[in-house]
Amino acid sequence: MSSLAFDTHRAVKALCEAGAAEPLAEAFVETIGDAIGGNVATKADIAASETALRADIAASEAALRADIAASEAALRADIADAKAGLEASIATVRTDLEAKIDAVRTDLETKIDAVRTDLQAEIKTEIAESEARIQAKIDQLRSETKADIAGVHTEIANVRAELKTDISGLEARLFRQLWIMAAGIVGLTVALVKLLG
Repeated sequence: MSSLAFDTHRAVKALCEAGAAEPLAEAFVETIGDAIGGNVATKADIAASETALRADIAASEAALRADIAASEAALRADIADAKAGLEASIATVRTDLEAKIDAVRTDLETKIDAVRTDLQAEIKTEIAESEARIQAKIDQLRSETKADIAGVHTEIANVRAELKTDISGLEARLFRQLWIMAAGIVGLTVALVKLLG
């Protein structure tokens, strides 16, 4: 930094006019002069600092952009790797799921076949039992029908015997009445012959 000219005489004079004692004003100005003698920046110093600062900022910005681009590239690579890993994991899970689904399907088909076999056996048994019960009822009905038919035959035979008896009685009565009528006719004929004769 460039040093600025500091008018010590003018400063002492101003302090004395303000009421300070001259030895005190001189000591104060000397102390201030020593303190700021090499530390005051000029406009040129500030412009140079600003230019250097702008260059530092531009360099930092470029480095930051390069870091961001590198980080972005690394992140894209990581994302690509993660995506590839995820796709591989999904493919593995899909393969595992398909294998498990096939195993479950096979197990279910086996169980369904077993249930079907059991049901067919139960149905056959129930059909056989139902057929046996139906056959027993048919046999019972056949026996009852035979007994009923035998009873009907007996009743028919009884009715036939009663009818024969009744017919024989009717025939006997008819013959009697015919004899009586024939005798009456003969008697009438004889009587007419006598009257006419």
